[in-house]
Amino acid sequence: MLNWFIRGSVRAGCSLAEASRLYPRLDRDSIFKAAAKRSNRQVLDDPLAEEPLARMLDSYTNDVEMNSIGRIALSSRMSDLLCMRAWLRDREERGELVPVESTAPPLIVTGFPRTGTTFSHRLLACAPDARWPELCETIFPVLPPEIPIHKARKKRLRRVQFGERIVRACAPGLRSIHELVPDGPEECTALHEMALDSESIGLVGECRAYRDWIESRDSARRQERYRMQEMCFRSIIADRPEDKRHGRWVLKAPQHLLGLDELFEQYPDAKVVRMHRDPVDAMASLASLVATTAKIVTRGINLEVGDDLLETFIDWQIAGDEACERYPDSILEVRYVDLVRDPVGFVRRVHDFSGIPCTEQHIAAVEKHCASRPRHHFGAHTYRLDTYGLDTTTVRTQTEQYCQRIDALPGW
Repeated sequence: MLNWFIRGSVRAGCSLAEASRLYPRLDRDSIFKAAAKRSNRQVLDDPLAEEPLARMLDSYTNDVEMNSIGRIALSSRMSDLLCMRAWLRDREERGELVPVESTAPPLIVTGFPRTGTTFSHRLLACAPDARWPELCETIFPVLPPEIPIHKARKKRLRRVQFGERIVRACAPGLRSIHELVPDGPEECTALHEMALDSESIGLVGECRAYRDWIESRDSARRQERYRMQEMCFRSIIADRPEDKRHGRWVLKAPQHLLGLDELFEQYPDAKVVRMHRDPVDAMASLASLVATTAKIVTRGINLEVGDDLLETFIDWQIAGDEACERYPDSILEVRYVDLVRDPVGFVRRVHDFSGIPCTEQHIAAVEKHCASRPRHHFGAHTYRLDTYGLDTTTVRTQTEQYCQRIDALPGW
């Protein structure tokens, strides 16, 4: 009942706000103007944002049927990103973004979405010396300069907690698919949005224009994603209390799989965990996640996405396989079934691979996490591949070589 009331209130409020022009429209000039005002500038000068923003807006206008919530949420998010980019440049010029050190090689989890990347990341983040970005920090990695830092941190967390509650109300099934924890470990995806360069931006629909831009980027533009991520980490650490600044990075994002060359250029000593899962289950689960989240901001996605989903899956695995050949000593491949069967064994294996001692405190924390979040804790997530225009036989045939590869991986 409460979710129904929140959904209705949000939809009505967004319709009224859009009609009253209380938020920037989903166009370039409105978004830049709102960002300039928020960042206390007459004009916002951000040439690196121009091209990706144009492609993004092209997609949102022509490739996706947005609802009022989507138009307001996305235009607000874009203006927030531009504003934070301006603040971030200011902080860098003032010398506030000092280098961030990791006390051991960073552990970085990746893999096609829905292959266990979130679960494995949260297990590794249980280590007492682990340092990871919180969800609220990834969404807002730069705090407003005009607010005292302790108040800005509290305001940021409250804002994300409020947003998470709205998302949960507007997409009731999301929590059983992917739990959002405002002050818990989160992936780097939202930090890549700071570069306006993230596959997640296209998850609201087809977004062909933006996806074409992603695929056509040159090497300098591809590296910009990780340059911006590192700047955001430096901002996040600078704004933390002293007792939360030190340790070693434990990071995660599925889309790292597509940029491992750039990732290793930024973090040459990183140890990467690449997750694998049965393609039928991974693709069906991802399609269900996209369909669930897209309903918040659009009028729904085309359910006949199977061919595109299969092509995407194969492209991601080819990129991952090629990277494994280039960095054999830096990438550990793990099967989802082994992770679920033995979470503690997974943690021990990753630490053994990375050369980082695994403490008993870490194991105890892993066991506590698993006990507090048993499988299907928020309800079972059910999904079927044929809902999205694919059949199991086709997938098995097209991914036979990949399946043989992961079947041959050693367990523990």
